[in-house]
Amino acid sequence: MTIKDILKKISSIFTQYSISPEEIEFIELNKKFWTSDKNTEKKSEKGILVEGFLDTPTSIIEKSRLAKAAEDVTKYSSIILVRGLFKKSSNVIPIYESFNFSNFILWWRNYFNPTIVIPALISSIYLYLFFRKCKNLINFKKDNVLIGDLIYDSLIRNIPNSYTIKKLKIITHSRILFRSMCFYHANKRLLKKNNIRVVVTSHNVYAEYGMLCRQAHVQGAIVILKDMDVYKIYKPHMNINEHFLKISRNKFEKELNKNSFIEEEKYFQQRIFGLSTQIDVKNAYKNKKKYTRYESISLKKTFDIKKKNIFIMSHAFSDAPHVGEGLLFQDYYDFLEKTLIYLNKNDKVNCFVKSHPSSYMWGEKGGVEHIIEKNNLNNICILPSDYNTSSIIESADVIVTAKGTAGIEFSCAGIPAITAGMGYYYGFGVCLEPMTINDYYKTLDLSHEIERLNQDKINRALVLLYHSFNNLYHSRVLPTDQIRPGDNYSSLYRKHFKEVSSKLNAGIPMKDEFYSMVINDLKDIHFE
Repeated sequence: MTIKDILKKISSIFTQYSISPEEIEFIELNKKFWTSDKNTEKKSEKGILVEGFLDTPTSIIEKSRLAKAAEDVTKYSSIILVRGLFKKSSNVIPIYESFNFSNFILWWRNYFNPTIVIPALISSIYLYLFFRKCKNLINFKKDNVLIGDLIYDSLIRNIPNSYTIKKLKIITHSRILFRSMCFYHANKRLLKKNNIRVVVTSHNVYAEYGMLCRQAHVQGAIVILKDMDVYKIYKPHMNINEHFLKISRNKFEKELNKNSFIEEEKYFQQRIFGLSTQIDVKNAYKNKKKYTRYESISLKKTFDIKKKNIFIMSHAFSDAPHVGEGLLFQDYYDFLEKTLIYLNKNDKVNCFVKSHPSSYMWGEKGGVEHIIEKNNLNNICILPSDYNTSSIIESADVIVTAKGTAGIEFSCAGIPAITAGMGYYYGFGVCLEPMTINDYYKTLDLSHEIERLNQDKINRALVLLYHSFNNLYHSRVLPTDQIRPGDNYSSLYRKHFKEVSSKLNAGIPMKDEFYSMVINDLKDIHFE
């Protein structure tokens, strides 16, 4: 970032935000849906807290609709938590106001509050002095709330190409430690001051988002999550750390007891042919070269066609490695490096490694290659960038993943998977799920003896894959595509509001089936 960019950014904090014609049109159209909401106007007690940090059009609209649904069911009104120091400089407040919200908290003002800054500074120093080894930091709790894993993920997310951290360093990590603890203490003050019974959020990972969810939930609040198209309600009795894609045991058993799995099989076939709209699927399967088993083995001259083929699936290192629960290793990078080092010594298998299809979005190009070169791993084959992931179905005998979708996806084709963590498909009787690192290594030692999955496990995998990724909700009124890391945010921001306005003009409702479904879901919950 140049000095000119820095000055421009500082200036934007104090100057009036210039609303674009696209935003103005959306605001005028959207107001019509909410200004007549007399029921909302009667509510005085502020009990719904909306995380307004993520400011893509889709996220703003979805969080607003969730909050309005909660207002419709409860006796509470909403508070919107937004970035910034002044209302006039905010690009999101005018959008939220069009939903008839009027209560805003400008989060950056917390940096000028000594009752937040001083405890945050003390907490940061404490972390640095007593949790310098990051494997200890991950398990750090404050007020009986686990937050260390969120801080760790924030460190590797906000420091480019760090991937993994062994020890904390003052110059490198102190700013993020302090910022994380500011989030914690600001949340604590906010929750104490207000009777927050509902939190609406776009994420439950990283310090910025995850702490608020966990701190509110431990005080009895429900958390409503809408991450991209994933919708989940964490009720007070639920595990707040449960992966947002995980389906209920009851739903799983109900679907598994069906006589046929036609839809599930059809969905799996769509994924492997790259027909899914999910970005990771398109990157993995679409417009890539199909390799046969023989061609895959021929990529490495020393590989033996008589041996079993083990495919290790890399994750995007910076993408919240502690999402959900139970990772055996410190992070995704640590998992991959130690797994590759261990399997490099195994002369009973051919070992392949595949980079995550969307790692480019996180600026992680070359991360897998660096592990191979640094550790001189001569018995590992890195799959070429044009390798169609569907080739694995013919080529692989065993899949290895920390807790990625590949573990359940390839189980649908009968390929057994070894996991090193508790993914959203953990505990459903499909994968090999060692509970300790030692057991994990023992399982790797025996990987050449693992048999293909039987039909029962394949059916289980099909049910899990289909119902995890079809438990998604993308309303017609929303922009068709999402703004993702690496995209041109400013141009897409205006384009997306223009798209939504076009849909509203075409008669597509803002209060649609999804909105009604959320209201019905909330009516089943007892609010004090």
